Amino acid sequence: MNSIDFIIGALIVNAMPHLIFGLTKTHFLGLFGYSPKGNIAYAILQFILSLVLLYIKYDYKEVLHNGFLIGGITVLVLYFMFGKFMLSYYQKQN
Repeated sequence: MNSIDFIIGALIVNAMPHLIFGLTKTHFLGLFGYSPKGNIAYAILQFILSLVLLYIKYDYKEVLHNGFLIGGITVLVLYFMFGKFMLSYYQKQN
């Protein structure tokens, strides 16, 4: 592992709380301020930066053989796709 791998992992892991805070409309400090939209934008920016670093550092075949990385990316993509729906669904049940 080198510093680029650490940065890629940190970006992916840090994107998730900012996405969750943005979806729940919780004011949390991100790069673009305390607003929920700013946190969502920050999460998207971090995700894109991690993908760019992955593209620069590795071939896609190497990425497909890294289970930890695929798992982290999968969870983050699922939050991007279904987070708002799940939040509204579970808020209605309470």
